[in-house]
Amino acid sequence: MVVESEEVRHESSEEYDSEEYEDDDEVLDTEHIDVEMEEDDFKIQGKERCKDAFLNFSSDYEDNEADEDNDLVDEDEEGFGSEEEIDDTAGANDLDLGDAVGAGFPIHDPSVKWNKMKPLLGERYESPHQLQQCLTNYAIKSGYNIKFAKCDTVRLTAKCGSKMKSQPCPFRVHASWMTQERSFQIKTLVDEHKCVRNFNISNLLSPRWLARHFLKELIMKPNLKCKEMQSIIRTKFHCGVSWSKAYRTRCRAMTIIDGKLTEHYARVWDYCHELLRSNPGSTVQVGVTVNPDQTTYFHRMYLCFKAIKEGWKIGCRRVIGLDGSFLKGTCKGELLTAIGRDANNQVYPIAWAVVDIENKANWKWFLELLTEDLNLLDGGGFTVISDQHKGLLEATKEVLPNVEHRQCARHIYANFRKTYSGVEFKNMFWAASLSTVESEFLRKMDDIKEVNPNAYEHLIARDPHTWCRAFFRTDVACEAVENGIAECFNAIILDARKKPLLAMFEEIRLYMMDRFYHMLQKAEKWESVVCPAAIKKMNKFGEDLRNWNVNPSGPSIFEARNGLEGYVVNLQSRVCSCRLWDISGIPCVHAQCAILFTGQDPVHFISEWFHVDRFKAIYANNILPVNGRNLWPRTSYIKPLPPLARRMPGRPTLKRKRHATESQDKYSQNKMKVTGKGRTVQCKNCLQRGHNKASCKNPKVTPEPKPKKKMGRPRLDPNISHWTRGGVRGSRGGARGSRGGRGGNRGGAVGNTGDVVAHRGGRGSKRGGRGSKRGGRGSKTSVGIEGGGVAEVEDDTIPEKYLVHLWKEMQDLKLSGYSTEEIKKSLSLTDSHMKQLNDYNDTIEQVLPMSMEEEYPPQTETQDGAEEIIPETQPESEEEEEGINDTHELPVHLRIVKKRRPSERIVKTKLKKMGCVGTSSNSALELD
Repeated sequence: MVVESEEVRHESSEEYDSEEYEDDDEVLDTEHIDVEMEEDDFKIQGKERCKDAFLNFSSDYEDNEADEDNDLVDEDEEGFGSEEEIDDTAGANDLDLGDAVGAGFPIHDPSVKWNKMKPLLGERYESPHQLQQCLTNYAIKSGYNIKFAKCDTVRLTAKCGSKMKSQPCPFRVHASWMTQERSFQIKTLVDEHKCVRNFNISNLLSPRWLARHFLKELIMKPNLKCKEMQSIIRTKFHCGVSWSKAYRTRCRAMTIIDGKLTEHYARVWDYCHELLRSNPGSTVQVGVTVNPDQTTYFHRMYLCFKAIKEGWKIGCRRVIGLDGSFLKGTCKGELLTAIGRDANNQVYPIAWAVVDIENKANWKWFLELLTEDLNLLDGGGFTVISDQHKGLLEATKEVLPNVEHRQCARHIYANFRKTYSGVEFKNMFWAASLSTVESEFLRKMDDIKEVNPNAYEHLIARDPHTWCRAFFRTDVACEAVENGIAECFNAIILDARKKPLLAMFEEIRLYMMDRFYHMLQKAEKWESVVCPAAIKKMNKFGEDLRNWNVNPSGPSIFEARNGLEGYVVNLQSRVCSCRLWDISGIPCVHAQCAILFTGQDPVHFISEWFHVDRFKAIYANNILPVNGRNLWPRTSYIKPLPPLARRMPGRPTLKRKRHATESQDKYSQNKMKVTGKGRTVQCKNCLQRGHNKASCKNPKVTPEPKPKKKMGRPRLDPNISHWTRGGVRGSRGGARGSRGGRGGNRGGAVGNTGDVVAHRGGRGSKRGGRGSKRGGRGSKTSVGIEGGGVAEVEDDTIPEKYLVHLWKEMQDLKLSGYSTEEIKKSLSLTDSHMKQLNDYNDTIEQVLPMSMEEEYPPQTETQDGAEEIIPETQPESEEEEEGINDTHELPVHLRIVKKRRPSERIVKTKLKKMGCVGTSSNSALELD
């Protein structure tokens, strides 16, 4: 059975006396974020200040590291000689002291830089470990490997570590204790290497040795990667190490910097005493858990500085954001925070506490301490914003029954989106949440109800009074519907949450102390009476200012109208019927119109909560400095052990799982990608949906053959009333069209200078061009469609309406040099069709004369010797012309399009080829 010790809260007085804690029986009492995001600068500044302070944390460890029992290397003695051989070895480099006192021999200075150390014959050391460190530094600096043949508490013998047996290296060091004094002295030294200097010293670069050389790097850059450490080691020491050794080096260095966990938690009471001594009036409370075997474990700790809570009482709005975040260090737990808003609408941390788990009991304990510090009483007149954590909601109702408890709208939408996703639902939800009038909220909810009644019921069940502006109080000057300000602080202290307990509390304290100083310096540069954040928000409210008209009703009462919308503004009471001014404390667009109508400045109508004087009053009193742990008072309380590790299900994670509605970090390179999620796949093996061929276990199914698709695009056949396709013959229109083009060009070339000749020649080219373009698609060719029509005739007879068209196509192909068989194949004609066309030739010539005599009128010579072109006889009346044109009754898409007038150069060229020498350009241009 686990028993939790009693926790008695105490506020230190101005006259703090540490003796009052000597009693053993007493327990020490110790994507809509409405916040100015200017925390990055302070976060960086706070980090820089915090890192230097942790040098005090690691000072004792660096001094005492040499006193720890080290695993001194006992290498295999084979190849280095036996103990008797080592002791009996003597030479010119041996030191024979006898019983003489070593006053004249040098003493090793451990403060010398590591790469300047060099062993000397007769040099005295404190211990064998100190000599071992000196020899290791010397070997790493020189690039020669060494091995310790003997290294214990009595003697030390080192030789060259080269493996060249053919030519042994003479380097050797032997040391032992002096007889007349307590000094460890080098008795034998042969400082000469005959081996190759290859920097093969990886065995000397132990994690313990490397950790001391990476302290500064890890203090300045705590997130230094093992790969980067490997690169630094290779550059600095000319030797590579494995990734695992770099990882062990990093862990050991971080242990030196942060201190051991047991040491952290053992000095919790000392740290709390120091906080109360340096900052009288602060609230610090520690809770421990006592097991049946009388073992004491750390449970939770609460901290609220006097300067912070006094600043909140003086100038902050009565709005508090509550949130919990996970600790990411070795010892797991959660950090509970209470965040306020200063006059510039920025983060103002009030209190924070470390607990083992976020539940109702811990939240109730935290809220009770916070209520006493801030004099919240029963919560009347105050507002709390939080997420939907069940324990927090229940604890708030018990501790602060009369407080206005707002729920974060982003969390409401995150749960809403799981069932009702999409842009339409998203826009409708936020439109309802940001409504400032109840009637507007009801209209927005009706829109949701029309789309999906279940979505409407889902939101109504979440109590809209907690997440809609239409139901918020109007005396706290805060219109926020999200708890982003608390989550903003959690992001600021992200690196601190990776550290052990006391290191984390110290980094947060230093950040707050640095923040108070810089905020006060920042406020001195402001020239306006109101903080910049309030002015910025007012300008955002007034973006649509020009569209509103003001109708005065009195000295301070106005009506602002924009079309059918209208709102009443009372400048004396500082209210607007839209309620946005009432909720936020900043004039809305309607109020700004009325204020400007009276010739006043809207800035003067901003609530006093946003004035610069209040901002300066908040940060006037800063947190007082705290001594390093070397000066902390020693207490007589039982030292608690670190909390027992709670194994969570699954693989341990450091990053919080972001919901799909949360935007990515603005500094992050991860971007949203379009994926196939939600797509239903079909198996090609069994033709079933829900899986693919790779995971299919069903027998293979042969799909039914698909009906052959007809070629060509649908066209309306004049003989039937529905759409049909041209068939195979239409696909042959490509070749036929291009040939018709060549035939048309030839017709233009052989024609004489008559008007109709130029026209017909141009028409031939036009038809050829049209045939070429449509021939590429084949099925879209007009003749192909007609060919399809011919195939549908049962008696295999060409209808009279198509005879002229087919005859003209046949004539063009003949002029292009095609044989009769090629023409039949190109036009898909049968022998009966050809016979019918030949028999009908005379009739076709009467309908559309194509003889050269009628195409090209006769020419006569003029007096100047030039040929005169006699224009073609025009029809006597419009009826006659219409009769000629309507003789064929061809479909619209088969009629010949008249070509535009040819240029003067083209006419001259054609006349010259026809032998019309001396023809004037004017007469030639009068053709057509």
